[in-house]
Amino acid sequence: MIKEIKMPSAGQTTDQATICSVNVKKGDIVKRGDILVEAETDKATLPVESFANGTVIDIKVSEGDTVDAGTVLMVIGDAADAASYKAEAVAPEAAAPAAPAVKEEDEYQPIDKNAAPVKKAEPAVSAAAPNEVKAMPNAKQLAKQNNVDLAKVTSANGGLIKKSDVEEFMKNSSVKVSDDEDVYAVEPQSRMRKAIAARMLQSCNEIPSFQISINIDMTGAIKLKNEVLDAFGVKISYNDIMCKALAVTAKEFPLLNARYENNEIRVCNHTNIGIAVGLDNGLVVPVVKHVDQLSLKDIAAANKANIGKARDGQLLPSDMGCGSVSLSNLGMFDVDEFTAIVNPPESCIFAIGSIRTEPVFKEGVFVPCSKCNVTVSFDHRMIDGSYGAKLLKKFKAYMENPSLLLF
Repeated sequence: MIKEIKMPSAGQTTDQATICSVNVKKGDIVKRGDILVEAETDKATLPVESFANGTVIDIKVSEGDTVDAGTVLMVIGDAADAASYKAEAVAPEAAAPAAPAVKEEDEYQPIDKNAAPVKKAEPAVSAAAPNEVKAMPNAKQLAKQNNVDLAKVTSANGGLIKKSDVEEFMKNSSVKVSDDEDVYAVEPQSRMRKAIAARMLQSCNEIPSFQISINIDMTGAIKLKNEVLDAFGVKISYNDIMCKALAVTAKEFPLLNARYENNEIRVCNHTNIGIAVGLDNGLVVPVVKHVDQLSLKDIAAANKANIGKARDGQLLPSDMGCGSVSLSNLGMFDVDEFTAIVNPPESCIFAIGSIRTEPVFKEGVFVPCSKCNVTVSFDHRMIDGSYGAKLLKKFKAYMENPSLLLF
């Protein structure tokens, strides 16, 4: 039986994706779970797996194509299916003007790369035409804006030309950034950058947010971090400890797990925490689900895995957009404090600054103390000032006394 492999949903922010690699060719034998195609979404690279065993009968897309969710990518079947599919494919040519013979393939026409009209158009295109060079859309855009001939650009991996290949070519060739180089340079927006812009604009336009800041004594957290490393050889981060503290805090303040969707407040049954990960070309927020059911060791492992996948471009749409609260930490960049924008539809986001040693007056003398500023942005549609202040005070208590997290 012929089986169609279709493009799955690309996630919360878009249903479009760009094909960045086709890993099989016609006639290849594939099995269930094989990665047939990889597509670039606005946030990550999405692998499309085969859900069946069989032979690749037809491939409907090429590298660089932009497709929607539900688009047929390729067709898989057995030997009998291949013969039947081939017979159907040649029938329109034999029947020539007969319209009924074509109707059976109407659903494939928009993306059929072997269709007659495409073949007739090919000879009219010059061999040196830029459109014939296989490149990612953002690479084509950058090349066009800077008058770069893509035919002269070499792909680093021998396949599809990427934006980084064009940038490297421009760097080595001393290509002018633009005709207005002395005035400004135009930086092409990637799909990820456009998605970030859209979501942040949505947040600023639709969410009535307010901020509360608090200063936390990190002495207990520092001690816990070192003790775990010494006792178990497990390296945990302050983000991991904060995730655990947020999950415990949410048991007393359930709106920490709330999402504002379809004009209603939905309180999640579990604490799902997103950690903002900065990339060279943007920002992603992978989520660790059910943090309230995980040990500190498990939280650390999950966060480490998510960060690795984010930097390798291997995050799936299901890894993002499902959080109830986010955490953004710029402390490693020597930032004392900052305000983060709420990631819709979540109720709040925690902005973590660097840890500083400050003098604190205790029992008549000044003693050194490790302090950290935390600023939380709340969605006022779900959380009021007093509720947010009490929530943050409880979070501070858990961070300053991390042994309480065990109860």
